Order: sequence, then C-alpha cells, then structure tokens
Amino acid sequence: MKRRTAVPTLALLWGALLLAAPTVRAQAPAITPLVTTEWLQAELARPDLVILQIGTAADFARAHVPGAVAIDFAGELVAPPVEGGLRTELPEPASLEAVLRAKGVRESSRVVLVFDQSNAFTRAGRAFFTLEWAGLAGRVAVLDGGLPKWVREGRQVSTGPGRIVAPSTIALRPEFGRRATKDDVRAMVGASGARIVDARDTVFYQDLRDNGMPRGGHVASAVNIPYNLGTNADGTLRPREELERLVAAAGIGDGDKLVSYCHIGMQASWMYFTLRVLGRDVRMFDGSFDEWSRDPSLPVEGARPRP
Repeated sequence: MKRRTAVPTLALLWGALLLAAPTVRAQAPAITPLVTTEWLQAELARPDLVILQIGTAADFARAHVPGAVAIDFAGELVAPPVEGGLRTELPEPASLEAVLRAKGVRESSRVVLVFDQSNAFTRAGRAFFTLEWAGLAGRVAVLDGGLPKWVREGRQVSTGPGRIVAPSTIALRPEFGRRATKDDVRAMVGASGARIVDARDTVFYQDLRDNGMPRGGHVASAVNIPYNLGTNADGTLRPREELERLVAAAGIGDGDKLVSYCHIGMQASWMYFTLRVLGRDVRMFDGSFDEWSRDPSLPVEGARPRP
C-alpha cells in the first residue's frame, strides 16, 4: 500500500492565502505630468485640486486662474542663497512642508502648477521636480501653456489676493533619489545604458560662449538637448511624437537611465519634466555644471583654453 506524503499545514495555509489574496497592481497616478486648459477647466470645482500659480504677489493679483493660490518661486520653492554657494538648490524638506501646508496641499491633493508668463515655464519645471522630489510624484502636473494660454482662450480669470486657504497637515516623504549628486553623475560617465543630458544651449555645451564658471565644455559623455527645443514659443510642449524624435536623435534608448543638468538646475528641471511626460526614468543633477566645473577631478569634454 502506497503511503501518502503529508503536506505541512503551514504550506497549505500559505497556498490558500495566495489564492485568496487580490492581485496587487501598481497605483495609477492621480494626475498626468502635463494637463491641458480644457482638463483644468473641467476640474476646477473638484475639492482635491490645488492650483499653485508661480509668480509675484502683484502679478497674481492682476490675473490668476480661478481658485489658484500664489506661490513665490524664489522665496518658497528654493533654498535661500548662500554667498559663494550653489544657486537654486532644493529647500529643506521641513521648510517645503510648511509652505505646502500653508497652501492647503493635503495627502490626497492633486497639484497643478501654473506659470504666469510664456517665458517662465522653467520655473514650473523646477517646481515640478521639487514636488516630485518631495514625494508628490503622480500627484503634480504642469498646465500646458500656463496662464498665457488660459487667457488667450478667453477663459475666466480672477483678480486680487486669491482665496483664503485652510492650512493642511501634510507630511512629506521625500524621494531623495530623484536628485542626482555629482558622484551619481560621475558613475554614469560613459556607462552602458545610461545617458547624461545637457539641457543648456549648444553654445555652452560646445564652450563657444563663456559660462562664467571655472571650466567650460560639458560633462564627459553627455549628450546635448537644449531645454527649449521641445517647447513652442508660447510655452506649450510640442507633440509627444516630436519629443520622442528629439530624444531618439540624441542617441537615447528606450530603457536608458537618464540624468539632466544645465548651468544651475533650472533648464535641466524643464528637461526633467519633459522626459517625465514621456515616461522616462530620469533624475536631475541639482548642482549641475556650476558644481561640476568647480571640481577639477571631474571629467569634462569640449572645453576651450581659458585666458
């Protein structure tokens, strides 16, 4: 007679649990990185929507998207300047958390960033990067074309200081890995499956114009995609197909890990945003060439002799 092999009770229980457990799926983003004016118009009344319009208090008072809250770029979204230090650096998490609480941003909020002038889209890109770094990835977006497009389309605008906001109790969970350090970038130089994207104008990439920094040229092995090539004159983003061709023309593969940089982290933030719209795996080198050029041990290419 054949003996039946006993199955451990624990294994049976574990199997039953696996069969009963629901399939775990990645949480869908609450909002896409780029939203249209039509979309925002339809969502204005939603209580989970927070619109942050970037600009001065005076410009905000003259015209803003209805329901928007003013946010000061230099005073609230970047670290205070330090003499001799790097410029436009990320704020301390506690400082940014206090700002977002004051703006009414909650754990469940969807945040739309609005730039107030057609040539100010890089500030929205920087704000987007900052909020993703702060842990709001999938919950923050930029309005395509910003306030100028909203106004051109004849949509309603509000004036004055804006609505009074009840402070929130949001607790940030920063994703520090979205910010690349110079050591991170050094490890990517010439590495397979990795691309360093220089978002500056080509004249700086090729060192045809003095950048006012210790060294010229570009980070070794970096490819050049000027930050504004994917953007129309009115601050709207070019169609996705055009952006994909632009990225492919720079030799960037579908699965490449990317890091963007520029002079001080502004133009690179817009490149970061553009690549995020395309769903790419990208980080931003906050110190950018300002930090890189100060360290003679870090490799550069294309530098011309300095007088």
